[in-house]
Amino acid sequence: MTGYPAEQAKKELGSGGSDAHTAHFAGVFAGLGCDIIALQEGVAVRTMQKIAQEVGCFLATLSSPIAWPGHVLSRYAIVESRTFSHMVPQDAVPPFSRTAGAVLLEMGRGEKLWVVNVHLHPGDVELRAVEGDILRARVGELMALCENIIVLGDSNSEVDEKVHVHLAALGFANAMQGVGGGVAATMDTVGIQTHYIDHIYCSPSLAPKLSNARVIRDAGFRHDGPQSEGLWVHSDHLPVVAELDWNR
Repeated sequence: MTGYPAEQAKKELGSGGSDAHTAHFAGVFAGLGCDIIALQEGVAVRTMQKIAQEVGCFLATLSSPIAWPGHVLSRYAIVESRTFSHMVPQDAVPPFSRTAGAVLLEMGRGEKLWVVNVHLHPGDVELRAVEGDILRARVGELMALCENIIVLGDSNSEVDEKVHVHLAALGFANAMQGVGGGVAATMDTVGIQTHYIDHIYCSPSLAPKLSNARVIRDAGFRHDGPQSEGLWVHSDHLPVVAELDWNR
Protein backbone atom coordinates (compact mmCIF):
# COMPACT_ATOMS: atom_id res chain seq x y z
CA MET A 1 0.00 0.00 0.00
CA THR A 2 3.02 2.27 -0.38
CA GLY A 3 4.00 1.45 -3.94
CA TYR A 4 7.43 0.04 -4.71
CA PRO A 5 9.89 1.63 -4.36
CA ALA A 6 7.94 3.59 -1.75
CA GLU A 7 10.04 6.72 -2.00
CA GLN A 8 9.39 6.94 -5.73
CA ALA A 9 5.67 6.20 -5.48
CA LYS A 10 5.23 8.84 -2.79
CA LYS A 11 6.31 11.54 -5.24
CA GLU A 12 3.14 10.83 -7.23
CA LEU A 13 0.72 9.47 -4.62
CA GLY A 14 1.64 11.54 -1.60
CA SER A 15 1.17 10.10 1.87
CA GLY A 16 -1.17 7.20 2.66
CA GLY A 17 -4.75 8.42 2.72
CA SER A 18 -4.27 11.24 0.24
CA ASP A 19 -6.83 11.48 -2.55
CA ALA A 20 -4.25 10.32 -5.10
CA HIS A 21 -3.18 7.38 -2.93
CA THR A 22 -6.75 6.28 -2.27
CA ALA A 23 -7.79 6.60 -5.91
CA HIS A 24 -4.75 4.68 -7.13
CA PHE A 25 -5.20 1.62 -4.94
CA ALA A 26 -8.98 1.62 -5.35
CA GLY A 27 -8.31 1.39 -9.08
CA VAL A 28 -5.77 -1.41 -8.62
CA PHE A 29 -8.17 -3.50 -6.52
CA ALA A 30 -11.15 -2.87 -8.81
CA GLY A 31 -9.01 -3.84 -11.78
CA LEU A 32 -8.32 -7.28 -10.32
CA GLY A 33 -12.05 -8.05 -10.60
CA CYS A 34 -12.04 -10.15 -7.43
CA ASP A 35 -15.01 -10.71 -5.11
CA ILE A 36 -12.70 -11.10 -2.09
CA ILE A 37 -9.28 -9.48 -1.61
CA ALA A 38 -7.01 -10.12 1.37
CA LEU A 39 -4.21 -7.67 2.09
CA GLN A 40 -1.20 -7.91 4.35
CA GLU A 41 0.84 -4.97 5.66
CA GLY A 42 -2.15 -2.78 5.00
CA VAL A 43 -2.63 0.91 5.69
CA ALA A 44 -4.49 2.56 8.57
CA VAL A 45 -8.14 1.58 8.88
CA ARG A 46 -9.50 5.02 7.94
CA THR A 47 -7.59 4.95 4.66
CA MET A 48 -8.77 1.43 3.95
CA GLN A 49 -12.35 2.45 4.69
CA LYS A 50 -12.11 5.17 2.05
CA ILE A 51 -10.83 2.64 -0.47
CA ALA A 52 -13.57 0.15 0.45
CA GLN A 53 -16.20 2.83 -0.12
CA GLU A 54 -14.73 3.66 -3.52
CA VAL A 55 -14.81 0.04 -4.68
CA GLY A 56 -18.17 -0.70 -3.04
CA CYS A 57 -16.95 -3.48 -0.74
CA PHE A 58 -17.48 -4.58 2.83
CA LEU A 59 -14.30 -4.31 4.90
CA ALA A 60 -12.87 -6.17 7.88
CA THR A 61 -9.60 -5.01 9.45
CA LEU A 62 -7.43 -7.46 11.39
CA SER A 63 -5.25 -5.61 13.86
CA SER A 64 -1.49 -6.03 14.23
CA PRO A 65 0.27 -6.09 17.60
CA ILE A 66 3.03 -3.98 16.05
CA ALA A 67 2.36 -1.98 12.87
CA TRP A 68 1.08 -4.17 10.03
CA PRO A 69 -2.72 -4.67 9.99
CA GLY A 70 -4.43 -7.00 7.56
CA HIS A 71 -7.60 -6.23 5.64
CA VAL A 72 -10.28 -8.22 3.83
CA LEU A 73 -12.34 -6.51 1.13
CA SER A 74 -15.47 -8.45 0.21
CA ARG A 75 -18.47 -8.11 -2.07
CA TYR A 76 -20.21 -10.52 0.30
CA ALA A 77 -21.57 -9.32 3.63
CA ILE A 78 -19.33 -9.78 6.67
CA VAL A 79 -20.87 -11.71 9.55
CA GLU A 80 -17.98 -11.50 12.03
CA SER A 81 -14.21 -11.29 12.30
CA ARG A 82 -11.66 -12.76 14.70
CA THR A 83 -8.09 -11.67 15.39
CA PHE A 84 -5.38 -14.22 16.19
CA SER A 85 -2.53 -11.71 16.65
CA HIS A 86 -2.08 -10.11 20.06
CA MET A 87 0.59 -8.38 22.10
CA VAL A 88 2.39 -10.70 24.54
CA PRO A 89 3.92 -8.76 27.47
CA GLN A 90 7.00 -10.93 27.85
CA ASP A 91 7.73 -11.29 24.12
CA ALA A 92 9.31 -8.52 22.05
CA VAL A 93 8.06 -10.32 18.95
CA PRO A 94 4.82 -12.24 19.58
CA PRO A 95 3.40 -14.91 17.25
CA PHE A 96 1.67 -13.31 14.26
CA SER A 97 3.53 -10.04 14.91
CA ARG A 98 2.40 -8.95 11.46
CA THR A 99 -1.25 -10.03 11.40
CA ALA A 100 -3.53 -13.06 11.43
CA GLY A 101 -7.27 -13.50 11.72
CA ALA A 102 -10.46 -14.84 10.20
CA VAL A 103 -13.48 -13.18 8.58
CA LEU A 104 -16.82 -14.97 8.15
CA LEU A 105 -18.72 -14.07 4.98
CA GLU A 106 -22.38 -14.63 4.08
CA MET A 107 -22.38 -16.24 0.63
CA GLY A 108 -26.16 -16.52 0.24
CA ARG A 109 -28.60 -19.45 0.35
CA GLY A 110 -27.51 -20.09 3.92
CA GLU A 111 -23.88 -20.77 2.96
CA LYS A 112 -20.95 -19.11 4.68
CA LEU A 113 -17.20 -18.87 4.13
CA TRP A 114 -14.27 -18.24 6.46
CA VAL A 115 -11.43 -16.20 4.97
CA VAL A 116 -8.28 -16.63 7.07
CA ASN A 117 -5.74 -13.90 6.33
CA VAL A 118 -2.21 -14.49 7.61
CA HIS A 119 1.18 -12.83 7.44
CA LEU A 120 3.88 -14.97 9.05
CA HIS A 121 7.22 -13.78 10.37
CA PRO A 122 9.68 -12.97 7.56
CA GLY A 123 12.94 -14.11 9.13
CA ASP A 124 12.46 -16.42 12.11
CA VAL A 125 11.84 -20.03 11.01
CA GLU A 126 11.23 -21.25 14.57
CA LEU A 127 8.65 -18.53 15.17
CA ARG A 128 6.95 -19.40 11.88
CA ALA A 129 6.69 -22.98 13.15
CA VAL A 130 4.95 -21.71 16.29
CA GLU A 131 2.65 -19.62 14.14
CA GLY A 132 1.91 -22.69 12.02
CA ASP A 133 0.91 -24.68 15.11
CA ILE A 134 -1.38 -21.89 16.32
CA LEU A 135 -2.93 -21.52 12.89
CA ARG A 136 -3.65 -25.24 12.68
CA ALA A 137 -5.49 -25.09 16.00
CA ARG A 138 -7.50 -22.01 15.01
CA VAL A 139 -8.41 -23.44 11.60
CA GLY A 140 -9.54 -26.67 13.25
CA GLU A 141 -11.87 -24.67 15.48
CA LEU A 142 -13.23 -22.75 12.49
CA MET A 143 -13.87 -25.96 10.54
CA ALA A 144 -16.14 -27.15 13.34
CA LEU A 145 -18.30 -24.07 12.70
CA CYS A 146 -18.17 -23.90 8.90
CA GLU A 147 -16.43 -26.30 6.53
CA ASN A 148 -15.82 -23.67 3.83
CA ILE A 149 -12.45 -22.04 4.56
CA ILE A 150 -9.85 -20.22 2.49
CA VAL A 151 -6.45 -19.63 4.12
CA LEU A 152 -4.33 -17.13 2.26
CA GLY A 153 -1.66 -14.51 2.58
CA ASP A 154 2.07 -14.00 2.91
CA SER A 155 3.50 -17.09 4.58
CA ASN A 156 7.09 -15.88 4.07
CA SER A 157 7.87 -19.52 3.39
CA GLU A 158 7.79 -22.12 0.68
CA VAL A 159 5.58 -25.17 0.85
CA ASP A 160 7.96 -27.40 2.84
CA GLU A 161 7.53 -25.49 6.12
CA LYS A 162 5.23 -26.47 8.97
CA VAL A 163 2.28 -24.19 8.19
CA HIS A 164 1.92 -25.79 4.75
CA VAL A 165 2.37 -29.31 6.14
CA HIS A 166 -0.39 -28.63 8.68
CA LEU A 167 -2.80 -27.32 6.04
CA ALA A 168 -2.12 -30.31 3.79
CA ALA A 169 -2.77 -32.65 6.73
CA LEU A 170 -6.15 -30.96 7.20
CA GLY A 171 -6.95 -31.68 3.54
CA PHE A 172 -6.45 -28.15 2.23
CA ALA A 173 -5.45 -27.73 -1.42
CA ASN A 174 -2.90 -25.17 -2.57
CA ALA A 175 -4.68 -23.35 -5.40
CA MET A 176 -1.59 -22.90 -7.59
CA GLN A 177 -0.55 -26.52 -7.15
CA GLY A 178 -4.06 -27.72 -7.92
CA VAL A 179 -5.18 -25.62 -10.89
CA GLY A 180 -2.46 -23.04 -11.51
CA GLY A 181 0.21 -25.20 -13.09
CA GLY A 182 2.34 -25.30 -9.93
CA VAL A 183 3.46 -22.87 -7.26
CA ALA A 184 4.88 -19.72 -8.86
CA ALA A 185 7.19 -17.02 -7.57
CA THR A 186 5.59 -13.87 -6.17
CA MET A 187 8.89 -12.00 -5.77
CA ASP A 188 11.03 -12.88 -8.76
CA THR A 189 13.04 -9.90 -9.94
CA VAL A 190 16.37 -10.43 -11.68
CA GLY A 191 19.33 -10.29 -9.34
CA ILE A 192 17.18 -10.87 -6.24
CA GLN A 193 16.47 -14.26 -4.66
CA THR A 194 13.28 -15.80 -6.00
CA HIS A 195 10.55 -16.22 -3.38
CA TYR A 196 7.54 -18.55 -3.56
CA ILE A 197 5.88 -17.18 -0.44
CA ASP A 198 2.31 -16.01 -1.17
CA HIS A 199 -0.30 -18.76 -1.20
CA ILE A 200 -4.02 -19.54 -1.31
CA TYR A 201 -5.34 -22.74 0.30
CA CYS A 202 -8.89 -24.11 0.03
CA SER A 203 -10.54 -26.47 2.50
CA PRO A 204 -11.62 -29.98 1.40
CA SER A 205 -15.17 -28.73 0.76
CA LEU A 206 -13.87 -26.02 -1.59
CA ALA A 207 -11.01 -27.79 -3.34
CA PRO A 208 -13.33 -29.39 -5.96
CA LYS A 209 -14.66 -25.92 -6.78
CA LEU A 210 -11.23 -24.56 -7.80
CA SER A 211 -11.26 -23.76 -11.51
CA ASN A 212 -8.22 -21.55 -12.04
CA ALA A 213 -5.33 -19.91 -10.22
CA ARG A 214 -2.58 -17.58 -11.35
CA VAL A 215 0.02 -15.05 -10.25
CA ILE A 216 -0.73 -11.61 -11.71
CA ARG A 217 2.13 -10.13 -13.74
CA ASP A 218 0.18 -7.44 -15.57
CA ALA A 219 1.55 -3.98 -16.27
CA GLY A 220 1.94 -2.00 -13.07
CA PHE A 221 2.83 -5.02 -10.97
CA ARG A 222 6.34 -6.08 -10.05
CA HIS A 223 8.38 -7.23 -13.05
CA ASP A 224 11.91 -8.32 -13.95
CA GLY A 225 14.14 -5.57 -12.63
CA PRO A 226 15.96 -3.79 -11.33
CA GLN A 227 13.39 -1.02 -11.33
CA SER A 228 14.04 1.70 -13.87
CA GLU A 229 14.86 5.14 -12.53
CA GLY A 230 11.71 7.10 -11.82
CA LEU A 231 9.33 4.15 -12.24
CA TRP A 232 7.40 2.34 -9.52
CA VAL A 233 4.90 -0.51 -9.24
CA HIS A 234 1.91 -1.25 -7.01
CA SER A 235 3.71 -3.57 -4.58
CA ASP A 236 6.91 -5.50 -3.93
CA HIS A 237 4.83 -8.72 -4.17
CA LEU A 238 2.79 -10.12 -7.04
CA PRO A 239 -0.86 -10.98 -6.29
CA VAL A 240 -2.10 -14.57 -6.31
CA VAL A 241 -5.66 -15.02 -7.58
CA ALA A 242 -7.83 -18.13 -7.38
CA GLU A 243 -11.21 -18.67 -9.04
CA LEU A 244 -13.86 -20.97 -7.60
CA ASP A 245 -17.04 -22.20 -9.23
CA TRP A 246 -19.22 -21.91 -6.16
CA ASN A 247 -22.06 -23.89 -7.74
CA ARG A 248 -19.89 -26.85 -8.74
